[in-house]
Amino acid sequence: MATVRHLLDRRFNGYIGIKLPHELDDLVESVVAGYLDATPAARQETLDAIQPRAAGMLCVFGQRMATMAVRTDSTVPLYRGIVGMGMGMAERTLDDPRDSLFVPATVNHSATTLGTSITQLATDMRRYLPEPAYEEFLAFDRRSEQDKSLADSGGPPADPGRSSSTGPAPPLA
Repeated sequence: MATVRHLLDRRFNGYIGIKLPHELDDLVESVVAGYLDATPAARQETLDAIQPRAAGMLCVFGQRMATMAVRTDSTVPLYRGIVGMGMGMAERTLDDPRDSLFVPATVNHSATTLGTSITQLATDMRRYLPEPAYEEFLAFDRRSEQDKSLADSGGPPADPGRSSSTGPAPPLA
């Protein structure tokens, strides 16, 4: 079973831009699964061990799982992703909390696309989410629709001619 210490590995450099799915996703998922299977005391120990770089990787995992959820038309990756995000956002371990603005927007966009909401995901997983992360997800969902958009959260603007994972779309013949 992987630990949060594994998320400090140099292999995670550029994790956000690596093709989906990737073996590093499996490693992060192992950390999240270990957290989910742990006792409440062991979950707190895991949270206490999260350093800023690992927190960032957990948030990126949430974003990547949001993408996988839409690709597979399944909310299952969203549930794993929101727990990973919650772990990363829980103890304010990110170097810059603004780094976490785009990730909830990505999860919210994917959740909405799949007919659910970030509030529903957080509520369903509440027993696993640290309270500060749970509250942050609910607060995010209370924002105006414009303030929850990907573009307004620092992500790429919606442009049907581009895909964030593949670059410019090929011209139509």
